[in-house]
Amino acid sequence: MDLPPNIFNADLERRSQNRQLLLNWIRSSLKEGVDYGSIPTKRGPSKPSLFKPGAEKICGMLGITVHFPSLKETEQALLQGLIPEYVMVRCELKNIHGQTLADGVGARSLKQDYGDINKILKMSCKSAHCDAVLRLAGLSEVFTQDLEDMKNLRTMNENKPSTSSSTCITEAQHRELSNQLTKLNLDNERFIAYCNKIASAKSLGSIRSLNELPTALFDFVMKKLPELSAAA
Repeated sequence: MDLPPNIFNADLERRSQNRQLLLNWIRSSLKEGVDYGSIPTKRGPSKPSLFKPGAEKICGMLGITVHFPSLKETEQALLQGLIPEYVMVRCELKNIHGQTLADGVGARSLKQDYGDINKILKMSCKSAHCDAVLRLAGLSEVFTQDLEDMKNLRTMNENKPSTSSSTCITEAQHRELSNQLTKLNLDNERFIAYCNKIASAKSLGSIRSLNELPTALFDFVMKKLPELSAAA
């Protein structure tokens, strides 16, 4: 802060321009349903959130490396047979000089994934990674306001055909599908994005959550699950 006004103003202007360039890149490069999108909740689709593929793209574009310094301690505890009730992972984003630019935290309960340690670790790392990227350059604001309010995104969403509830899978089918995804350790977000592509190709509307899956695709995706699991 203790700088001559002209230098301080120049620094603010440069950072403002750089941030705007980053926002423009995010808007043009990240894809809805793959890099970011709404996560299904009990109250309906949430506000747009950053997904792991989007976080990876942003880090790659900025030349940032991802580190999980606390993961080693968790691994050692598990190797000693100590099964924690909760797993917490810290993520650090570093530049080419090894300087930490931002960090984030991800936590997961053992009960959330029916005791599946592998899934708990992966999901905790993913959450920590996305949290760190959002903290970098204030991107939490981007995904709660900027991207949500983009005119092109609104127009695209308004023009998308919506899947009618009468053609969607039943509650029983939804439970069966959810159980299989958990059993095969498949990521819900990526699976929904996959189903959305299939539905769009067949002109069956858009899919933002599992319960919006058209009945016509249920048997097809159920048969595809083992193949998707093997490729994951």
